[in-house]
Amino acid sequence: MTAGLSIFQLLLAAIALAYIVAGAVRFFGGAYHQTLFRFLMGTALWSAVLVFSLFPDVSHFVSLKLGFGDNLYTLIFIGFVIVFVALFKLLAAVERLEQSVTGIVRNEALSRLADHAPPPGPESGTAGTMRRDRQP
Repeated sequence: MTAGLSIFQLLLAAIALAYIVAGAVRFFGGAYHQTLFRFLMGTALWSAVLVFSLFPDVSHFVSLKLGFGDNLYTLIFIGFVIVFVALFKLLAAVERLEQSVTGIVRNEALSRLADHAPPPGPESGTAGTMRRDRQP
């Protein structure tokens, strides 16, 4: 380890380590929403945070090896691009889910209408009945 680590570096490393351990516990504990892909991506992301927080000179080495020279801003830009791509993928997934829910609700409403079944609820006892006016 590099001598003279700041409190911020140690705190960031502790947070990254906590997320790595929590992800491993969830994955190996059999959490239903934790997939192998999610586990590997989360572990890779937090491992990178851990390495860059403890060894900040690694970012300079990576920048040189990728051919960006001494320009570390390029790595930051690449990080932003990755975040925006992930954000747009999430937005697309949300839109697909909204369309699926809309289709399900529409089909359910149409099937109830076709069956003349009153919708469930407190007023369902009066739905579908016709009012008859009495003649004196």
